[in-house]
Amino acid sequence: MINQHLQAKIAELQEFIYAWPDAREVKKALAVKLVYQGYKYEEIQTILDVSG
Repeated sequence: MINQHLQAKIAELQEFIYAWPDAREVKKALAVKLVYQGYKYEEIQTILDVSG
C-alpha cells in the first residue's frame, strides 16, 4: 500500500506531467513517478523506451 506522502508526491508529479510541454522533462517526471510506484529501473527503461 502506498502511504499518503508518496501518494501526494505522485499526484504532484502527475500535475507536472500534464502541465509541462517539454517531452524530455515529462519523461523524467514519469521515471520518478514509476520509481515511487515501485517499478525497477529496467522496467522503467522499457516503459519509457530509453537506454540506461
